[in-house]
Amino acid sequence: MDLKRVGFIGLGAMGLPMAKNLIKNGYEVHVASHRNRGPVEELTKEGAIEHSSVKDIASNCNVLISILPTDNEMGNVLLSENFLAGLSSDTVLIEMTSGSPGMMKKVNSAYQNKGIRVLDAPVSGGTAGAENGTLTIMAGGETEVLEEVRPVLDAMSQNIYLVGPVGAGKAIKAINQMLAGIHMIASAEAVALAEKLEINMEMLKQVVGKSSGASWMLMNKLDSLQNRNFTPGFKLSLMKKDIQIAVDEADDQRLQLASYALELYKKSEPESGEQDFSAISKYVLS
Repeated sequence: MDLKRVGFIGLGAMGLPMAKNLIKNGYEVHVASHRNRGPVEELTKEGAIEHSSVKDIASNCNVLISILPTDNEMGNVLLSENFLAGLSSDTVLIEMTSGSPGMMKKVNSAYQNKGIRVLDAPVSGGTAGAENGTLTIMAGGETEVLEEVRPVLDAMSQNIYLVGPVGAGKAIKAINQMLAGIHMIASAEAVALAEKLEINMEMLKQVVGKSSGASWMLMNKLDSLQNRNFTPGFKLSLMKKDIQIAVDEADDQRLQLASYALELYKKSEPESGEQDFSAISKYVLS
């Protein structure tokens, strides 16, 4: 199967640099016009092909990638009868949204009915990983499907794990996001305490980075926390949504830390929802 024609839906903070990496690696990328013209114009300057609708993307690609904000957009776009009608049975859907396992399984069922193969493939690594092509992909689906589209994934990522059936990718992503959201709050408290105790931040990073308290979040967000720089990478509103997925999936399981973190993100969303999720640190940093 020719994998070179890739449709890409979702040109946000993560999707745009991921699509750029596909173009850099020789893929013919198809995108649709959008009310936010900036990302589309950036990509067309680099060689992407613009269409007037997502249905036109569907009928002009062999591989379809979607990375959307929430379950709501996943359902509205991917399960639209008009959109599904434009897909051929030899298309492969790579669904990379941080959505719920339930919505992913619903999409998979609808696509299986049309003979379309699906890979559940959310990512981690932030905007820096998206820009550098070093993302981690948590793939849920069949081995054969993953191996078929691996070259496409390699153009955007550094680490690819087959974690189980469709839905398992979204489940592990929810767990990852739950931890990331909690770790961000803990990192903010660490910075607040270090400032109070007049600790050199570079020394803190070096020592804790080699000690049992090390976390990816502290190592990668310490500088922005210290500078109170909340320029959006991954938005706080999206982190709140992802932690909500984890708490909802737990159902009657008691996730006390996650539930507490979720409440803080909910309280922060009205003021800081469009800022980076590190803005949750406003609760502890003066």
